[in-house]
Amino acid sequence: MSDTVDTLVRGTLVNVSTGTLEDGAVAVDDGEIVALEERPADRVLDAGYVTPGLVDAHMHVESSMVTLPEYGSAVLPRGVTSVVHDPHELANVLGEDGVRAVVEDAANTPLKARFTVPSSVPASGLQDAGATLDAAAVSDLLDLDPVVALGEVMDVPGLVAGDGEVHAKVAAARERGLTVDGHMAGVDGAALHQAARYLDTDHESITLDEARQRARLGIRVFLREGSSSRNLADLLPLVDEVDTRRLSLCTDDTEVTDVVDRGGVDFAVRKAMAEGADPVDVVQMATLNTAECYDLPFGRLEPGTPADLVLLDDLESWDVAHVLVDGELDPAAGNSTGTTNLPTDTVQFDPVSGRDLAVTAADDTGETATVRVIDAVGGLQTDRMRATVPVKSGVLVPPDDEDVRSLAVIERHGGDGGIGRGFVHGLGLSRGAVGSTVAHDAHNCVVVGADCESMARVANHLRDIGGGIAAFDPAANETVSLPLPVAGLMSDEPIEVVYERYEAVEAFVTDLGLVDDGLMELSFLALEVIPTYRLTNNGLADVEAGEHVDVICS
Repeated sequence: MSDTVDTLVRGTLVNVSTGTLEDGAVAVDDGEIVALEERPADRVLDAGYVTPGLVDAHMHVESSMVTLPEYGSAVLPRGVTSVVHDPHELANVLGEDGVRAVVEDAANTPLKARFTVPSSVPASGLQDAGATLDAAAVSDLLDLDPVVALGEVMDVPGLVAGDGEVHAKVAAARERGLTVDGHMAGVDGAALHQAARYLDTDHESITLDEARQRARLGIRVFLREGSSSRNLADLLPLVDEVDTRRLSLCTDDTEVTDVVDRGGVDFAVRKAMAEGADPVDVVQMATLNTAECYDLPFGRLEPGTPADLVLLDDLESWDVAHVLVDGELDPAAGNSTGTTNLPTDTVQFDPVSGRDLAVTAADDTGETATVRVIDAVGGLQTDRMRATVPVKSGVLVPPDDEDVRSLAVIERHGGDGGIGRGFVHGLGLSRGAVGSTVAHDAHNCVVVGADCESMARVANHLRDIGGGIAAFDPAANETVSLPLPVAGLMSDEPIEVVYERYEAVEAFVTDLGLVDDGLMELSFLALEVIPTYRLTNNGLADVEAGEHVDVICS
């Protein structure tokens, strides 16, 4: 055997196994790290710093609105060589076939995607999704080679109460020696202690105290920095309180504009360093800690591991010069543009009229009615409120001057086409309508509008284009949209095209008065597993009560 290796990389090694910086070299041969010392090499690369490739501990590629290969084309050059992907959104639309199809998509990118099997499809019984993953289906999917965990268990009440189906899924993961991801938003007290008996991780901490509680119970805490939830700065003091080897970095949900402008988990790395965290600790949180959590063979600089390396000109600014994946220098991730095994015919409902989407009054209702309203208070959060709404010709018509707008959710998976109708406050829409088939988690068609005729126009347009995001301006009689035909969630276009079209929609809805991040807020107004009020295709849901409530107050 020749002593000459394929590649020798010299620089200051960020040795995440020891938590130290050391001047040295990484010898790579046949895609593998073979030594941490000088060896004769066919190719020598010099770098300021050498780290393992970054691993995003928890993410949903669907939120980027592009396919997995296109996502890889954006983040690989930034040093992200692997993601732990929970295809929960796709599973809600396509079920078991969708999970298998996205696993197949992973073969079309050098980005090393590892998967968690969605555990909560549908997210609840309050809304109709496109599919169900029961314990038998979950068990089958857990046997797929790239699967590393049971996906975030959102039904914590069921877990705590001993629900047989939930526990069967957890048991199936344990039988295979796999990690079980948690989703413990707002869980505390005795319920948190009970959940900690079964769950290994949690990415839902918003406050430092929540993160402390979870770390104390032995749960691996993921510090999240995405588009919809940006919790890193608030949680970062935890690094001075607990063993940082129990912490990881993740993005969860990142929109296409943020992926292109900021990157993936590399943005969390840069931000953590800028906030003053020790750079070696930060790199550990984005590599080895996550690799150990999911028993991944990469994420470290050790002989015998895959040669997934990031060559940096500067560590603290994360200035990437080159990336190696299995020893390949700067692999091109975008060669499979448009390639996907996922279907593009998932938006199925009958055309709707404005009257179909309106809240109607009973015959004995007076000139006004008091209604329950979803108060969109920012990000994922909502609150309860009430408003007085005029009644005109039997239809409740929100007043223009109180920022209360009509809201509708249309079942779009080819079921009964049920429509939930209600009202939302705080989105700022002054005219027209905005809609989307990206509506976590069931991904029905959600539409908000200043008038119901505009809402119907948007909904029917989304039906015609096979899903996406759309807005209509009655003043200009103009519709602008971003088609997302892949499961009604993603585009099959290059990420640069999706970025431009999304920005065009954002500019258009801003002119209609929609608040900053309004498109994101709209997509979460149907998420019936996070308090307080949410609108489903079956009506207004009081999440904390776990039941539907009337929109019109009695």
